[in-house]
Amino acid sequence: MGFTKPKKAIGLDIGGHAVKAVLMSRASGRLRIEQATCALIDRNELNVDPVRAQIGAVREALESMPTMQSHIVAALTGQTVVVRYPRLTDVPKEQLTSSIEREAANNMPYDLRDVFLDWVILDEYKEDERRQLKVLLVAAKHEEIQNRLSVLQGADVQCAVLTVDSLALADAGEACDFLRVGETVAIINVGLTSSSIHFIKDGVSNFIREVNWGGREIIQAVAKGRRCTYEEAIEAVETYEREEMDADVPVAVEALETEIGFSTDEDVPMAADPFDDVGGAGSLLDPLDEELDNAGGGANAFKTPPPAAMTFEKKVQSLEDLVAAPLNRMGLEFRRSFDYYEHQLYEQPVDRIILAGGMADFPPVADTLKDELGFGVVEIGNPLESGLLLGEENTLMALAQRPAQFMVAVGLAARGMADL
Repeated sequence: MGFTKPKKAIGLDIGGHAVKAVLMSRASGRLRIEQATCALIDRNELNVDPVRAQIGAVREALESMPTMQSHIVAALTGQTVVVRYPRLTDVPKEQLTSSIEREAANNMPYDLRDVFLDWVILDEYKEDERRQLKVLLVAAKHEEIQNRLSVLQGADVQCAVLTVDSLALADAGEACDFLRVGETVAIINVGLTSSSIHFIKDGVSNFIREVNWGGREIIQAVAKGRRCTYEEAIEAVETYEREEMDADVPVAVEALETEIGFSTDEDVPMAADPFDDVGGAGSLLDPLDEELDNAGGGANAFKTPPPAAMTFEKKVQSLEDLVAAPLNRMGLEFRRSFDYYEHQLYEQPVDRIILAGGMADFPPVADTLKDELGFGVVEIGNPLESGLLLGEENTLMALAQRPAQFMVAVGLAARGMADL
């Protein structure tokens, strides 16, 4: 029985918040996005059984796609792999493998027996009349690979290629025609628990830096500041509008009961009103008779009309105020990565920034990057505004709602199409 070679590829991005899938084909020599889906991972189930939670989301994301007739590409998260860019000098081709393994042994934090090692030559050039090779080296621990395969197998997915999500950003940039020769582009992918920065020079991967900061810090700051649930905080971030930053909202007395212990319940005794005369005895806070006499007035000399009803009012922090601290930390983390790349590695500035991931559509993220990194414009990665052909509108609704969230999945699908 013969098998027909697939003509379509599926990019499967298993994130911390959701699973994104992109079905891609080729028409008239151009890549075409036929379908895009997104399935949220059950957060409660994720805390109990992460594998089962991810399996359920993978199945939901792929249920309408032709998985049996497609070339499926999935990825490990950048935090679980080690990426290096060694340079080799005058190494004969027959010694290339052993030289790279030796380089890996000297630069990897793991024993090579515990990892799967893969590499590719990125560039070959001459420097001082000597042949130089720039190599992309990737190492992933066997247990991390098995963890990802367990999810895929549990969802009955036959994965053809397993790569790295941060590397898929370069494939997405190329497929969408976002990269230019002569430019250094930084594609920043902001995930839920971590982020990655892929520096791409002249269209070729040049350096990857994983950052221990994710969108969860923003969500937790909102949930804490507004005393709401995690899900309500996510909704607030996703529906954010700048106009709310200027809101000065009075807080109801009921809200203050929780905030400062104030209560208006009828069964709670209230302090005596200093302006009430009860049976002519007056309040304990009234001035004494001798004080009144000394003031030169009668019994009512210090009496004043009762004040207007007291209004308890508190300025409610805007969403931007609530997320200022985590965003400042994000800016500092990214600034360190840019400084290292621009001043220690290559002494060459980054020309453009493209923002991807679930938090790319939250405007304060891009605003913080502009201020911290000194960029006038931070582009939002949008596969819908690229060189890719697009399928029917009703099959791309998830992509249209949050396009930057699909950048990794688009890159994985493009990587799959390159194999066909």
